Amino acid sequence: MAITDTISSHGSTHTLYMAGGETFDIPGVRGRMERLEFASGIVLYRLEYEALDDCFLEMQGAFNEPWIGSALHIQGQSELLAPNGNRYTFDPNNAVLMRIDQHGSRFQLFKGQLVRHVGAASTLKTLRERLGGTLPAAIQEFDQPYGDSVHVRTQTPSTRLRQLASGLFSQHANGTCRELKLEAIANLFLSELIEGLEDASFTNGALPMWEEQAYQELLDQVRCNLDSPLSIPTLADHVGLTESRVDQLFKLKNDQTFAEFIRNERMTLAQQLLETGEHPVKVVADKTGYAHVSNFSRAYRAHFGETPARTLRRATNG
Repeated sequence: MAITDTISSHGSTHTLYMAGGETFDIPGVRGRMERLEFASGIVLYRLEYEALDDCFLEMQGAFNEPWIGSALHIQGQSELLAPNGNRYTFDPNNAVLMRIDQHGSRFQLFKGQLVRHVGAASTLKTLRERLGGTLPAAIQEFDQPYGDSVHVRTQTPSTRLRQLASGLFSQHANGTCRELKLEAIANLFLSELIEGLEDASFTNGALPMWEEQAYQELLDQVRCNLDSPLSIPTLADHVGLTESRVDQLFKLKNDQTFAEFIRNERMTLAQQLLETGEHPVKVVADKTGYAHVSNFSRAYRAHFGETPARTLRRATNG
């Protein structure tokens, strides 16, 4: 795996040639990237870094045949600049299925951003063989001759997808069976995104006006009361809907159940508060509706792959 550097008027560009499987330092950032290729044909990427300055990472892919990749930032934000000029945001609210054949794809990194990223990829030939000879209908558009294809599809990450991504950074991903576990999670991660794209196809037009209003009211109730218990039955009754219908609305709008949406809103606020360095963990737990710090810490680690104490230490230590 080779690395080259160039300088332009827009900042440093670091080119990564994804040919090997070793772990290596990323120039221009503080952190590490790991690429693991397994016998099943799945390729796993794990990145954890902080950009030291605004810069770009230009990715030169490892595949020279039709392929598909999946990706999620479980923390932080960057932007993908595709060779065709399109720009795509990578953050915890956007899980991505993509295939970009052309060289020159660049991730724009922003100074001070801590990014924790997971990706899993496979050639379509290998994936087709593993699925019994046929690709799912939702990804047929990715099955084109190799050359100039640029396909990027985004979706709201499910709770299960977040858990899989966070699991790749947990202590449970190590041990004597480390590669077996990582391969299993990588396969599940790619599968979850493909099936999520299939599930999204059931969307059937706009909601009735009164249900749209009920949905908006639920959004406001949650976001204005994250420090409260937020009883789902009470909220559903308040807007005149059953709990199951509320879940259907949030699955339709956010690809999450109502409980998952509330949890993700709490975690987003918790991270924002911790990253200011101004609030102790217990205070953040209180402000996000957790009566017990232990429950808060467990939920935060499951969501972001690190403890709230670590996020706070990083903020206070600069």
